[in-house]
Amino acid sequence: METLSQRQNGILRGVIETHIETTQPVGSRAIAEKYAFSFSPATIRNEMGTLEEMGYLTHPHTSSGRLPTDRGYRYYLDHTSFEEPSQGPFERLAEDLSAGIDEEKLEEFLDRVSILLSSLSQEVGLTLMPLGGNALSEKPARFKFSLQGLPYILEQPEFQDVRKVRNLIGAFEERSTLTKWVLTHADRDHVSVSVGREHSSEALEDCAIVTARYVSGGNRQGAIAILGPKRMAYRQIIPLVSRMAVVVGDLMAHVEPEA
Repeated sequence: METLSQRQNGILRGVIETHIETTQPVGSRAIAEKYAFSFSPATIRNEMGTLEEMGYLTHPHTSSGRLPTDRGYRYYLDHTSFEEPSQGPFERLAEDLSAGIDEEKLEEFLDRVSILLSSLSQEVGLTLMPLGGNALSEKPARFKFSLQGLPYILEQPEFQDVRKVRNLIGAFEERSTLTKWVLTHADRDHVSVSVGREHSSEALEDCAIVTARYVSGGNRQGAIAILGPKRMAYRQIIPLVSRMAVVVGDLMAHVEPEA
């Protein structure tokens, strides 16, 4: 993947973040009005054309505005710093989540985590905990699985096509496949993001998945994830997943693992 110039990088970021906010194709004038660039709308328009030739942007035939491609999102994700949120809200979340957590209420706890991920992101939240071992495996014998917030993604303009909705729901219902995918991509050291066709699944080609591994410090490991359209608020969601993985791992350290 080519290294973009500072100007191209700024314009690509502007297109992506404006599209995330508006859901619409983005024109050069919108970028010029929103960002205090030192160059003209004509220069922005020319650079957007170059970015399209390079495969980072595309445009629908009915609009002069551009949309980011999977390649564009990947460059943006690999070249953008996402700041950690303040710890205050997460300390309160930890207090709420820790109330009454024990082995018997573990499924209820995982549901609460998924619901919090979903409500804070306005996307689909997923929490996963493999059982019967002390490490994440691509083929867990058993697992606890919680997925919450499906209505959020179905309300997005990307998923108004009945075929897409049917395929998406089918992918969510194939829990073993989704579980294997999350366990394969969850990383202990950092948040990972998969976009569009990077999933190798037609049903998820309009989606992004942000996932991280949590580790309890003992035998308990698992993963959390947020699923949404490619046009998701990465600046908020990536730090959210990162911090929530730490909170969940710390709480799980106080739960005795199953024999």
